[in-house]
Amino acid sequence: MAMTLSAARLAGMLTAPTAPAYRDLAEQIRMLIVDGRILDGARLPSERELAAATGLSRTTTTRVYAELRDAGLIQSRRGSGSVVHVPFATSSASSLIVEADDDSTIALTYSAPVAPAGLGRAYETAIDRLPGLLSTTGYLPDGLPVLRELIAERYTARGLPTTPDQIVVTNGALGAISLVARAFVGAGDRVLVEPVSYPHAHEALVSAGARLTTMPVGETPWDLESATATLRGARHRAAYLIPDFHNPTAAVMDGGTRERLAHELRRGETLAVVDESLRDVNLDGVDLPPSFAGNGRTTLLVDSASKTFWGGLRIGWIRAPHDLVMPLIQARMTHDLGTAPFEQLVLAELLQDPEPVIASAMASLRTQRDHLLAALATHLPDVGVRSPAGGLSLWVTLPERTSTHLVAAARDHGLLLTPGPRFFTSSPAAGEGYLRLPFTQEPDVMDEAVRRLALAAAGRPADDSPVGPRLDLIA
Repeated sequence: MAMTLSAARLAGMLTAPTAPAYRDLAEQIRMLIVDGRILDGARLPSERELAAATGLSRTTTTRVYAELRDAGLIQSRRGSGSVVHVPFATSSASSLIVEADDDSTIALTYSAPVAPAGLGRAYETAIDRLPGLLSTTGYLPDGLPVLRELIAERYTARGLPTTPDQIVVTNGALGAISLVARAFVGAGDRVLVEPVSYPHAHEALVSAGARLTTMPVGETPWDLESATATLRGARHRAAYLIPDFHNPTAAVMDGGTRERLAHELRRGETLAVVDESLRDVNLDGVDLPPSFAGNGRTTLLVDSASKTFWGGLRIGWIRAPHDLVMPLIQARMTHDLGTAPFEQLVLAELLQDPEPVIASAMASLRTQRDHLLAALATHLPDVGVRSPAGGLSLWVTLPERTSTHLVAAARDHGLLLTPGPRFFTSSPAAGEGYLRLPFTQEPDVMDEAVRRLALAAAGRPADDSPVGPRLDLIA
């Protein structure tokens, strides 16, 4: 499903061109594409429509589109218009993830935002600084020094004094969790986890030999009474927690629960592995309680660029107490020798002045969240859903149909979703009442997704769903 960019909207994104006008406008549109403000697959207005909206001649806009075609950024066909085609932004990689097998599929199986405006410029700036990087060996098991300094400064600025040598850069947040598991969890070690959580993290822990102990399902993912009894009843090597805009429920652990749970973790000498990869996806600007790192030498913080900036920027990191850094690096050396240095350089460019990029991304996500909530209220008023203050998805309570059956029916309508049980570790039956709906797509795509979901929930035949261009969601 290609998004159509109106002539008025495109004209509003452009400034008055300098001479020669066609070349300047082509460059402006190129930068809009590079920065992610015009998405791959977007259909541009016709040359005639753009000329009318900008007050320029048809000859000028024709030459603009010719420049963009020559640059390999758009493809034009008679009768179909001009469509943005970013080199290397093909659908093959995403189809491996979402398993879409036809041209009508909408995939909402992963909560991952598209690249925000400004990311392309960071890549271009990083290329200018590449020669200095190429003069090194590129083997950086703990990470690029400038990036570790910037990450440490961000922690310090939010009241958590941190030095660069406490930062270990990894391949995404999942890479960080896997590294922690290899370094500190042995076969048969108990690890306390939330009953509903990020499934890949739990799988990484199990792969390292962990025996997972889950808290019971409740109104929040954190049953403090049960956690206390569990930690006092048997020694646990670690606990994996997502206290900020929890995935998938978007819940936030309150300050009192953090303090008491941190106390129990310290008491049992249990390593706290705290996933903060969604902490900066704060859509409503709520005041979050202090970080779990107040737990001192038994807390490891995990974070990444994937949720705040872009999933394709596979850079994560661990903030560790000084005495735990070397075990992490030693464990890493048996699997890889470091994270791709160029991507680290890109993230370093973003972190020089991240707030404008983050603010722009949060504004888009707020709009998409509110749009999805409104669409659900219109077409599926019986589902239970709250507006999350942060995160990337809605956690929906279903009234009747079980999640697995609904997801199967939705697939017949060309809509791929992840059923609730996928997020539950010990009691998958509890997950049948839930469904995660990411709001990381454009409003028109989410409208169509909700329409198809409503047809599936009503038991309507698949013939009621139209066949259209394929949409891939890169996660």
